[in-house]
Parts: sequence; structure tokens; C-alpha cells
Amino acid sequence: MTNVVNLSDLDVHAFIDGELDGARARKIEDTASLDPGLAARIAAYRSDKALLKRAYSRLAEQPLAPEWEKLVRGHVPARPAKFAWRLAGAIAAAMLVTLGGLNVYMSRSHTSAGDVVQAALAVRSDDANARMSVAVANLDDARRYGERLRQIVKANVNVPDLERMGYRITRLGFYDSAAEIQYRDRQNKLLTLYLRASDGKTRFDQFEQHGVRICVWQDDRISTVMAGTMSAAEMQRLASLAYLGLAA
Repeated sequence: MTNVVNLSDLDVHAFIDGELDGARARKIEDTASLDPGLAARIAAYRSDKALLKRAYSRLAEQPLAPEWEKLVRGHVPARPAKFAWRLAGAIAAAMLVTLGGLNVYMSRSHTSAGDVVQAALAVRSDDANARMSVAVANLDDARRYGERLRQIVKANVNVPDLERMGYRITRLGFYDSAAEIQYRDRQNKLLTLYLRASDGKTRFDQFEQHGVRICVWQDDRISTVMAGTMSAAEMQRLASLAYLGLAA
């Protein structure tokens, strides 16, 4: 049995999803009743799951793309060595709803995210080629450029507010067919959000490359790449908050 004091993220999600046997689940419940840290962790993940279901309910109403259905039906669930997204507790939560509760683990190379990730990282490392780069003091200042953002990405989106996660907006960069929004935390660590029009294909992924955590998601409207130096769990929460903020 897993030591409940050192539960992994996947163990916590399994407990929340009701996948554990009765004895194991009761042991975790008993431990959580005496351990405020574990109780807070469980509560936080439950809150994240509810947030993600609300955020991606629109996608759940759409037919599942044939390539995703083929991947799901032909994939044997396995516990990944490092990190992979559970559809119940990650950015692809809506797919879980579509499939009627099937738990799936996606372990994919970051190359599957294609050139949108390469473009986002190129802009992140050098924004000198922006057609327009604007330093902003706060969210209200940034949202003055909302119409330009919507014109470039060809979607009705807004500048997300990430301050509840400790990230304040500092700069906007506009390119011929893409935009980048920069945020900084209290330690001045950079978080970037890269946006451009979608090619119509749906995809979700999270991985680490050269010390940078990357989250890429794409629906029928926009392709989005978030990049920063942080844990997978923090990136998951920031991506969820950004998705809601874009649609707000």
C-alpha cells in the first residue's frame, strides 16, 4: 500500500475519483482528518477538478475527434514514470466527460505539439521582432489592447487575470499572426502566454523542455502555449485559470 504520508499526485486523484478500494480510501480519510496539510491538498485538487469541468464543459458537448477516440480505445492505462495528464484532473477534463468516465493516461512526446510550441519559445527568448511591444502596469492597462489581441488571434478572447496565482501582467507583444502576454511573479520569474488562431485540431499536452514547463492546448478557436519555470501542478492550475480568463 502507498504510504499515505507521501501520496503522489496520481494517488490523490485516484482517491478523489473513488478508484481506491474501501480499506485504502478509509486509511487516507483517517490520515487526512489528522493531517491538515493532506486535507488541504485533497481539497485543492477537488476544487481544481470542479474548475476544470466548468471550464471545459463546452468541449465535452462536441463529438470526440476520430484520432483521439482511436488513441483512447487502443491505449492501455498505465502509471507513468514521471507525469502525464489524467483526463479527470487535468486540462483535458472534458474528454473524460465525453467518454463516460473512462480514465486515460496520455504519454506523448513534446514534438506532437508541433511548430506552435517552437514559435512560442522563440518569441519567449527574443521578443525583439514584435511589431508592437507594450509594457503595462496592471490588468486594466493591458485590457486597453484587447481589441488588437482579438483581431490578431481571430477569436473573442480577453487578457487573463492570473494575480490570484501570484502572477502580474507586465508586457504585451503583438506579431503578424500571434500575440504573447508576459507575467511575472514576486520573484520576477517569467510566465508567458502565446496565442494564435487554431488550425481546427484539438490537442492538449504538458511537458518540460530545457528546464521550462510547457502547457499547450488548442480548441477550435485558438492555439495557446503557456511556458514558465514551475511544477506540473502549478502549471495545471495556471492553465485552468488562463483558459477561464480568456473566455471571461
